[in-house]
Amino acid sequence: MFWRVEMATKIFWLTIFIAPLYLWHMTSDIYRYFLYGAPAGQIWYVLSKLLDLYGALLLWYQVLSSLLRTTVYANALPRWTCLHHRILGSLILLIITGHITFFVTDVSLRRELFVWQLLLPDVRDFYHTAITVGLFGFLIAIVAVIAAVLRKYLAACWKTIHRSMLVVVALGLVHGFLIGTETRYGFYEIFYCALMVSLFIALILRWRQSQECA
Repeated sequence: MFWRVEMATKIFWLTIFIAPLYLWHMTSDIYRYFLYGAPAGQIWYVLSKLLDLYGALLLWYQVLSSLLRTTVYANALPRWTCLHHRILGSLILLIITGHITFFVTDVSLRRELFVWQLLLPDVRDFYHTAITVGLFGFLIAIVAVIAAVLRKYLAACWKTIHRSMLVVVALGLVHGFLIGTETRYGFYEIFYCALMVSLFIALILRWRQSQECA
């Protein structure tokens, strides 16, 4: 019986981590672009979407595992959770940086000039506001990571600063959801809503256990 539960858990997490790739495959014409050509920057755009989905998923997982790691629900997490927090954090930062780079490359190729303005706050319309939300999340993530790297010198406050990753996840998921509403696919909205709801449930579970232990 135990091995069946363990196998089901592995299949569950495998499905979760494959889901963004499947969603991206359903909503992009990447193979057609490679075979028949694509508008300037379009391939960079669809690759940016893939990195966006995985950046959001890994951010979600990093916070979810941190919330549940000290609870009775930790057994449902993959065994490598406690061993690779730093590695996963570095990978997330790399993926988000790639997402931003690919997106700016896409727009720059379309307009035939470097659109550095996308790296500045801009709330003139819905689309640019959604981009700005993600940009703020990225900047806060850099501060949180630097605080963790310099924790020997910030012993008094690095944990507090690093907990701002909760804000990063919130901004990242809102950014992805808002950008998703700009597409013709409702799948993106469902994907980001599922991540938000599950994180909210994890917060409640963590709070409930802390109350029981108090």
